[in-house]
Amino acid sequence: MDRLKVGIAGASGYGGGELLRLLLLHKQVEVVHLAADSRAGEKVTDVFPNLPVENLLERHPDGEPWKGIHILFTALPAGESSKIARLYADTDLKVIDLGPDFRFRTARKFEDIYKIKHPFPEALARTTYALVEWNRKALSKASILSCPGCYPTGALMGILPFVNEGMVAGGKIFVDGKSGVSGAGRGLTLETHYPEIAEGMKPYKPFSHRHGPEMEEALETISDRHLDILFVPHLIPVNRGLLSTIYMDLDRPITQEQAWEVLRKAYKNEKGILLTEQPPHSAMVKGTNRTAISVRTFKNSVVVMTAIDNLLKGAAGQAVQAMNVAFGFDEMEGLPLFGGFP
Repeated sequence: MDRLKVGIAGASGYGGGELLRLLLLHKQVEVVHLAADSRAGEKVTDVFPNLPVENLLERHPDGEPWKGIHILFTALPAGESSKIARLYADTDLKVIDLGPDFRFRTARKFEDIYKIKHPFPEALARTTYALVEWNRKALSKASILSCPGCYPTGALMGILPFVNEGMVAGGKIFVDGKSGVSGAGRGLTLETHYPEIAEGMKPYKPFSHRHGPEMEEALETISDRHLDILFVPHLIPVNRGLLSTIYMDLDRPITQEQAWEVLRKAYKNEKGILLTEQPPHSAMVKGTNRTAISVRTFKNSVVVMTAIDNLLKGAAGQAVQAMNVAFGFDEMEGLPLFGGFP
């Protein structure tokens, strides 16, 4: 079988670089186009020293699609992926977006949160939310696969098993998220400047981060239940890794063993899930597509802790996993399940 041809728009950021690395190792696809407007004309190896690839980065053509590709990955800022996806509206190509453009069911919700007009609202009806473990069956049918944000991925993997069992009491879910600096992207900012973050950590955008509404909408879409999520993200002085601690009140008392049984039932056949008695550590998942999950109980409350690599399961790895499922490949093809240490 001939390998499927792939293009990447947004190949110079951290997520785009990890996506390229994974796809170069994939047996079923061939990367034939790499667009990065700000670095066009440069060699891949000059942009990513870990990838000794001499290919030149290019610009995506203005106003027309690439010819001869089967899959388009977009890893671009809000409002940019959908402009490019629109160029492929009349093709049978699959778009897999790592950005936020297609994560909400309505253009109005996207516009309220991102404060820009949605460039391709008519595509939302052909989109599905690509949290693979919880929406696997929809991936092959949708034209556009919208990969969740990194924080929603880490949080939802811990929340959904209990919501799916109908155990979460009405009210609020509290999510404490801590992410490495690469989650802020490759652009230069004062907040991510080394002296500003190297020996400290801080919360930011409490209750106002854009991933909070995304979590609520994803919960409603997947479980048909609305729950308020109080989300506080934190920036921590590591390159990569994301820890989520989730606090939920249940409608009944629960023992530790009952909580583990909920998680085992939800994830018993999932290769990418690591259920761990010890609280998750980012080192457990660094460089892998795994999600590490642990749980503790107190009366009718649970605390679920998850760890992911924000650039893999939180971005590029999830995109490749979604592609694998959508095209009938082995789900973990090209995806590392074991990382390096230290």
